Amino acid sequence: MSASLEAYLVKLYLDADARRVFGADPRRATTEAGLHATDVNEVERIDRVGLELTARSLAAKRATCPRRAWRARLREVWRWLPRRGGASSRGEGR
Repeated sequence: MSASLEAYLVKLYLDADARRVFGADPRRATTEAGLHATDVNEVERIDRVGLELTARSLAAKRATCPRRAWRARLREVWRWLPRRGGASSRGEGR
């Protein structure tokens, strides 16, 4: 999967206006987004109901997870990840 296709899919999942434009004319929307012809063909066959359901699910998750709380959880997980160079996974040796 190309980086431009991945970026376009993220846009579809996160941007309701982009989904409306895509829904009206998928070939035109994907071509104008600069996707390669093979990517255009793949995206045209996307499950539209699944796309909308996933977009709604992501929006609901973003609405219930404030940015600061998310960042704090990420820092906590990062703290517990194993480190290269012999440091333990519990932050010892720092």
